[in-house]
Order: sequence, then structure tokens, then C-alpha cells
Amino acid sequence: MRVTQPRLAVAAVLERARAEEEHLTVAEVVERSREIVGRLSPQTVYDCLLAMTAAGAVRRVDLPGSPARFESRVGDGHHHHVCQRCGTVHNVACAVPAPDCLEPDVPPGTTIDNTEVVYWGVCADCARTA
Repeated sequence: MRVTQPRLAVAAVLERARAEEEHLTVAEVVERSREIVGRLSPQTVYDCLLAMTAAGAVRRVDLPGSPARFESRVGDGHHHHVCQRCGTVHNVACAVPAPDCLEPDVPPGTTIDNTEVVYWGVCADCARTA
């Protein structure tokens, strides 16, 4: 991948978000990237995110009822917990697969590149305030 100012800004934003376990929308990445490089169009940020996702440097998280979110934590196959009250997304370490899930029943010749597991519930902060 070619190194550009917008890509460097997006990468920096996602690395900071990773430290906080945040999963950012495009709009959030745009806002934070502008703090680094100034003027930056949403399309430019979206293009950066797509290129970085295709290169395997960024993970896109698609959740029902929510805009796409992006994170730089890749390669470990972690899962996500979504709070049904506040919408916060938290990382969840991989669960140990059950023996019957090790070889899913897919058509012959099919490959599996990724597995998405989303846990829905209430986060600890919302549970305390309920």
C-alpha cells in the first residue's frame, strides 16, 4: 500500500482507538483524522478504510442496525459484544470452539475465511445504572 498523509492519519486514529477498544464509524474516523491533517473529505477517509481493509490492516465490523465500524485489531479472530442499551461495542476473546463446530457443514469446495460472532446483551456500565 502506498503511504499517504490521509492513510497515516487514519492509521493513527485507529491505533489510538484500539488502545481504548473503540470501534469507530467512518464519521468518527473523519472527525478524528481532521484533527491530525486538517481538511479531509469523508470519501477520502472511506477510500483509505477500504484500502486498509483489503490489505488486511483494518477490520470492518458490520452490525445489524448500525453503520459499519472499523478497528485496527486484526488477525486474532476476536468477537464482539454489543450493548443493546447504549450501542457500545466491546471486544471478546475467542471462545473455545465446540468439537462439532470445528468442521462446519458447508458445501464441498467451499472455504471459510472468517467467522463473525456477535454477543448481544447489556454492558456493565448500563447494568449498573439500570
